[in-house]
Amino acid sequence: MIIVIGTGIIGLFSAYELIKRGLNVTLLDFDSKATASSASVGMLAPAIESKPMENKLLELMINSKKIWADIQKKNNVSKMLELKDNSSLLISMNNDDHERIIFKKKFFEQLNFESKILSPDETLKLEPSLNSNIYSSLFCKDQNQVNPRLLMKFLIDEITKKKGKIIKTKFIKKITFSNGLLSIEKRKFKAEKIVICCGAWSGKLIQNSFGIELPLRPLKGISMLLKSKNIHFNNNLWFRNIYIAQRANNILAVGATEEEKGFESTVNLDEVYFLAKSLWECFPNVENIEFKKFTAGLRPSMIDGYPVIGPIDSISKNILCNFGHYRHGILLSPISSKILADYICNNDVEKKYKFFSPERFNL
Repeated sequence: MIIVIGTGIIGLFSAYELIKRGLNVTLLDFDSKATASSASVGMLAPAIESKPMENKLLELMINSKKIWADIQKKNNVSKMLELKDNSSLLISMNNDDHERIIFKKKFFEQLNFESKILSPDETLKLEPSLNSNIYSSLFCKDQNQVNPRLLMKFLIDEITKKKGKIIKTKFIKKITFSNGLLSIEKRKFKAEKIVICCGAWSGKLIQNSFGIELPLRPLKGISMLLKSKNIHFNNNLWFRNIYIAQRANNILAVGATEEEKGFESTVNLDEVYFLAKSLWECFPNVENIEFKKFTAGLRPSMIDGYPVIGPIDSISKNILCNFGHYRHGILLSPISSKILADYICNNDVEKKYKFFSPERFNL
C-alpha cells in the first residue's frame, strides 16, 4: 500500500500514475484552504513560463508538455478536460510592453520555440474581442491550457474507478512513520511507502514530523472566473500583469496576483482592484462582463525555484516528496508523477531527474 498525503493536482496525478502501474494507493484528503490547484488557471506554456538560467526546469517542463501532447491525442479525454489545441498571444499595450515581447522573441529563438510578432491588425484579426488600442502581440504556437477543475474531477473518477481510496482527514500537522505504519494523531494506516504532496504545507509537515527544514515558502495568488456572452478568445492571452484562458460556456479564467503573505488565504480588496483594473485596460465593454468567483491559492515555492521529487534518504527511502512546483504544478504534474513512480517501483531514474531530489539541500 502506498499512501499519498494531499489531493491537489500533484497528489491526484501521483496516485493516478501509481495505480496505472498496478499499485494499491490510498490518498489522504486533509482539510487545507487555498490550495494552489484551486486557484490555478491551467496554462501549459513552457516557453512563456521559462526564464533565463533555468535550463533544468525548462527541460522538465518541455518533457511534461510532451506527455500532455500524448493525452491530447485521446480525443475523449481531451474533451473531458477542456485540453485545448490552441496557442498563446503575449499582448503589448504600449511601447514598453512591445520592447518586452521583442526580448521574449529573442529568448524563444535561443530555445528553438516558434513565435511571431503581429501588428495590431493581425492581432485583432485573431482576437476581435480585444481592445482596439493594443500595440502589438507575440504569437506563441502550441502554448495551450487545460481546465484544472475538470482535470481534478477526471483524476478522482479514474482513481476511484480503479479501486483507489480517498480518505478525508482533519488538517494534518504531524505524522510518524515506522515499521510500515503511518500514524496521524489517533489514526493509523498500514503503508509500505508514503508520499508527501501537501503543496505549500509540505515543508511545515516535514519539519514538525521529522525535524528537517526545507526552504519552502507559500506565495499567495488570486484568480477569478468571469462570464461574458459577447467576449470570446481563441487563444490564451498574456498581458503584463494578467493572463486569460477561455473556458466553455462563455467562462473566462483570469490570473493572477502574486504576493508573499505567509499562509493568508483571504481575498482582499487590493487584490480585487489589481485584477479588475488590469482587465479594464485590456477589454472593451467591461461593464457587460459578469463576475462569477474569486479564489485564493498558495503556490509552494522552493528557494531555488525547482520542485522536490524523490525520497528523503536521510530519513527513510520509504518517505517520498512531490511538491514545490510553484506556478507550474499543472504543467509538471505528469512528468513529476512519472519520476515519483519510477522511484517507488525501483525503476532507473534518469540522472537529470535525480537533480530534483530533496537531498540537494544537504539534509
